[in-house]
Amino acid sequence: MKRFIYIYAALAALALAGCGSSQDAVSDPDEPAKLVLGYYTGDSASSSSAKSTHTPVNAVSQDVIDVDADGDLHGNVAANLVKVDAGQRKLTFLNISNFGAVDFDPVIAHGAMVTHRAHTIDNIVALAEVADVSGIDIDFEGIYPTDRDGYSTFVAELADALHTQGSMLLLSVPAKTSDDPSDDWSWPYDYARLDKSADFIQVMTYDEHVPGQPPGPVAGIDWMKACLKYAVSRIDKGKVLLGLPAYGYDWDLTDSTGVQVDWKDSAALVAATGAVPQRDAASESEHFQYTAGDGSMHEVWYEDAQGIQDKTHLAVTLDLGGVSMWALGFEDDDFWDAVEAGLQ
Repeated sequence: MKRFIYIYAALAALALAGCGSSQDAVSDPDEPAKLVLGYYTGDSASSSSAKSTHTPVNAVSQDVIDVDADGDLHGNVAANLVKVDAGQRKLTFLNISNFGAVDFDPVIAHGAMVTHRAHTIDNIVALAEVADVSGIDIDFEGIYPTDRDGYSTFVAELADALHTQGSMLLLSVPAKTSDDPSDDWSWPYDYARLDKSADFIQVMTYDEHVPGQPPGPVAGIDWMKACLKYAVSRIDKGKVLLGLPAYGYDWDLTDSTGVQVDWKDSAALVAATGAVPQRDAASESEHFQYTAGDGSMHEVWYEDAQGIQDKTHLAVTLDLGGVSMWALGFEDDDFWDAVEAGLQ
């Protein structure tokens, strides 16, 4: 019970503070604000966005720390940003991932949360205290299906340790529409068990389609609705954050590869290619095709303002805890205008 009082007080304070340009939207100071979480990636554009007072962001997760298989932590906390967040009455989380040399690594996750669980938890709790942050954001992805129980146990023990010192625990988990043992990517995350421990659970409702697969929306609203409806059937809806992508993908259809296109760069790509985007009504996403200078055929899927507004509004219609976005620095003012409109 203590941690829920703490969370309510933190969000109520955010509502009273009315962070950034969203302050006029806060009509009842007795109701906690929706959490609007942005991810800081460490570069200058991300830093500028994170420090802005002209966005509805009221929480920042610093994606700067990796764990290794022995449970040791690597990376540098942006201490200046922690101070800025405090001055702007934003919550600060430290994102800890199992990212290895080239991708999320299940060997690292297993070592950290199973073999060396106690050591990992001690290190994380000590970091949260020394860095003086609001909480920890665990982003372990691509873990072994056989580590489903190990992940839940790790989360439970970490939550207990963090709550003892007054820190919160946020989890970033894959989106899914059911608990399917044959889905190696999403099966390891037992939503119902995680709900018992975490303070917030960020359901990553993005990357519905990625390069290496056939082209399609990155975060179709139809798919998002299905994922979120499943999530709130297993998780307290007030803990759930839906994920918004401030990016799209450009698929090279000729060689089956692709690259990310940041939100702020999508209009320039449309202009440069002379393409005529089409709107997919089912997903509320934009897409177009073009032929590159080398003759390769491309297909691009990305978000527009109306889509982001409507997708954000799912947090209101489903009465969720809030929204998150990946990542600060990818977006421009139009993105935040759409988010603010969607929160109404």
